[in-house]
Amino acid sequence: MAEEKKPVTAAAPKKAAPKKVEPVKKETAAKKPAAKRGAAKKTVAKESIVIQHNGVDFAEKDLFKAAKAAYKKAGNKDEVKEVTIYVNTEEGKYYPVVNGTPVDGIDL
Repeated sequence: MAEEKKPVTAAAPKKAAPKKVEPVKKETAAKKPAAKRGAAKKTVAKESIVIQHNGVDFAEKDLFKAAKAAYKKAGNKDEVKEVTIYVNTEEGKYYPVVNGTPVDGIDL
């Protein structure tokens, strides 16, 4: 008996494996978080004290500056950490206490 021949079929060409394509990375600047709309900013009130005596104005910062100078002039060499000022308008003086040490009255 004769052997049966199988028909020869063309072999399908092998498909190459698809190349992996990596996405291109773009450098981006750091983004700031988006501001919330309608969010109100908190404002800090500016505060100051001005003392008026016999037609003369004395600002808070000037009183503290003079109090620290008087403390140093009295021979104290410690760093100033706390200042409390007592104002007596009847006498026309104020009395600072620096680091718990009273300082002589200072004229307004």
